Parts: sequence; C-alpha cells; structure tokens
Amino acid sequence: MLKWRIIAITASLVPLIIIALLLNVGPQDILEVGVLPFAIASAAAITKLFVQGIRFHYFVRSFVGRVTTAKSNIFARVGSEFLNLTTPAYIGGEFLRVAWLYKHGVSSGKGMWIITVEVISDVLVGSVLAYIAAAWAFLAGNYLIAFGILAITSPIFGTYMILLVMSSKKIFQIPKFSQPLIGKFMGPARALKIVNTCNDALGGLCQMARENLNSLSLKIFVVGFALTFLGAAIHAVTFMVLANTIVGIGFFESLMAVAASISIGTLPISPGGSGTSEFGIGAYLPTFGLDPVSFGSIIIAWRIASYHIILILSWIVLMKMAVSRGSIMKPPS
Repeated sequence: MLKWRIIAITASLVPLIIIALLLNVGPQDILEVGVLPFAIASAAAITKLFVQGIRFHYFVRSFVGRVTTAKSNIFARVGSEFLNLTTPAYIGGEFLRVAWLYKHGVSSGKGMWIITVEVISDVLVGSVLAYIAAAWAFLAGNYLIAFGILAITSPIFGTYMILLVMSSKKIFQIPKFSQPLIGKFMGPARALKIVNTCNDALGGLCQMARENLNSLSLKIFVVGFALTFLGAAIHAVTFMVLANTIVGIGFFESLMAVAASISIGTLPISPGGSGTSEFGIGAYLPTFGLDPVSFGSIIIAWRIASYHIILILSWIVLMKMAVSRGSIMKPPS
C-alpha cells in the first residue's frame, strides 16, 4: 500500500513536468508568481480542507451524537484526504473514515450513512456548479469543455441521486453470487464473514436513510450543503489569487474554472485527478477569452498550492493518527 502511495505521489508530478515542457515554463516563471500570492492560495486550500473537517464533525454530532472531540473528528477528515488525493476519482478516504468511526464505537451502517451524506453534499454542490460552468462555456462557444463537463458530471450525479432515493425505500444486500465467488479466493468461512459484515453495514445505511430523509433532518442537510459551498468558494480563491498576478480574474470566473477542473478531474484515470485537473482548468479558460498557454505557470502554481500542499499536510496528520497513542485514535471510555 505504501509503495502504491509513493507511486501515486510521483505520478502527480508528471503532468506538471509535461505542462512545463510543453509551454516552456521554467522554475523562474513559477517563482515570478510571488511568495505572498502562493502563500495566500495555500492558506485558502488548507482552510477549505478544515471546512470539510468541520462539516464531517457536524454530521457526526448531528446523526450520531458525541463520539470524540471536535479536534479528533476534524483531524480524521483531514488525514483521510491523503487517500482521496492518491487514488483515482478522489475516492478512498471514505473507507478510512468509516473504519475510524467504527473504532470509536459507531456502527458501520451509521458510519456509512455519515460518509454517504458527505459524498452526496459534494456531488450535489459540485454538480450544480459544474452544470453552471458547462452552460457558461456553451454560451461562450467553448463547446468541447462544456460537453465534457456534462458527460462526466451527469452519470455521477444521476447515480448518487438514484442510490440515495432507493436506499430509503429498500434494503440493499450483497448479491448472492458474491459469497461463493469470494470463497474461491479467501475461503468459505471468511467469505461468509465478509458478506455478513457488508450486509449488516448496508442494512444500517438503509435504515439511517429511512430515519433521516425527512423534513426533521432538513436543517442538517442545509448546513452541510452551505459548508460544502463555502469550501468550493474558498477553493476558487486559490486560483483567483494566483491568476490575478498576471490578469484580472473575478471570483465567478475562478469558481467556474475550478468547478470545471474538479469535474474533469473525477475521471478515474489518474491519482487525485493529476493531469486531468490541470487540463480541465486550462481548457475552460478560453470561456473567458483567456489564453491557457499564458497561464502555464499559474496552473502549475495553483496545482501545487491546492494539491501538493494539501497532500503533505494530510500525510502528516494521517501519520500522527497512525502512531499517536493520544486522544486522536484512542476510543472513548
């Protein structure tokens, strides 16, 4: 697993090198962005990550109650981001958070529900912004990126919405053919245990969906969506600050460009959207009459601030969680 993470981190640098070579961007060009703008962009990216941590803590307290301290909940979310950034389509950290909640006495079904609400919040807010970005690009004649955003966003949005609705109406279970299939590789006894564990978790998830998809939980969802949009807005600031070192770009333009980048970056072909995210934001810039070639150094600096800085921070927190014997990993008494 560690070797895979090292490979993923190394792979994330390859697109930046390719961009630099293709656009003739040297270290000096990147340094010309300036220390202060880069520091502000990095601080904004870190702030966005902690907003996600606050949202995770809010969902845990709202749906389960007090599990551990706010600091521990937030750090769990921050540390799990490392997995999202080193796997395709930004997935992986969810499993760590479910395991972390289980370690702290939360059933797997309730843990999956909290993670599901997190993902639904990201998908809903991200999809709305992506659709607006696609419409804006289409009106500007940037048809390729517009259709690309729609083609990637729509299946993801539709799938999660269908699963959310269906989970509140029926109990999902692992298909019956799964047990003998797993048994061929892991043995009958272990296969039975895995299937039963998954079915219990899915049953708990569906039960939580039935209990919470109602008007009484509306406030929780509204606050969660508001925090998600706040995170997206802060993410837009990371690009706006850097881009304004060469040309004036407003908040809306940055918000749309970053939304396009995230949408394209969800393609499951590279760890953490490496390469696809940079392509997405570069391909969207012509929507506002901007030449992506002249933004080569900005795109590289933005990717470092919004991805690699977060990668380092989340790795440090994750390692602290793994080795700490203190409150972060200690189950409640």
